[in-house]
Amino acid sequence: MFREIGFLAATAVALTAVPASAAVVFTTTWEADQVPGGPTPGNYIIYNNPPTPTVAGWTVDTQLELQNNVAGAPAANGGEVFAELDADANSSIYRIIAPGTYTLSYLYSPRPGVAFDSNNINVTLDGANISMISGLGGGATAWSTINSPVFTVTGAGVLRISAGGVSDSLGGYIDNITLTAVPEPATWALFILGFGAIGATMRRRTAQISSVKGALRFS
Repeated sequence: MFREIGFLAATAVALTAVPASAAVVFTTTWEADQVPGGPTPGNYIIYNNPPTPTVAGWTVDTQLELQNNVAGAPAANGGEVFAELDADANSSIYRIIAPGTYTLSYLYSPRPGVAFDSNNINVTLDGANISMISGLGGGATAWSTINSPVFTVTGAGVLRISAGGVSDSLGGYIDNITLTAVPEPATWALFILGFGAIGATMRRRTAQISSVKGALRFS
């Protein structure tokens, strides 16, 4: 009996660890481990395609600018380097993601001293908006964590992040881009059914133990 209960407890622990599908697919920080030879403190680098087609796993459409404490401060939880997509003009970066269900999060700040309509950032999946930041501006960097709704990719999808608004070489900043795979509803249903079965079995075992104790007490 106790071996069975122990097995059930072990199963419960295993089930809580199962959602391997709820895992980070990638995080882009723009730091030196991902972009060797990136900007040093007080400097920036503009990557042009060509000759640089990819940076940290992202394909660069025309330009990507990485800054290190140049025009505004990085986020407290974002490292020292962040990206600007309006380098000489509005541009974008993209990468291909596999079928699945995901959420996307990233750090965003308007560029200090820039009009709100030049700080826009758009995130699209196969051309459809999944996240958009617009109408923000101020005198200093003001970082926020942006979380997209859950979205599903049925085939290989193009995840694109673009500068929006005025194309004037000044635009919003983005950092710590994280794509996370989440369990689909059917997977969660299996987890819930499994825990329900474990709970019901353990309640039956408890009732049986109580019955045995009662019988011993009055025999």
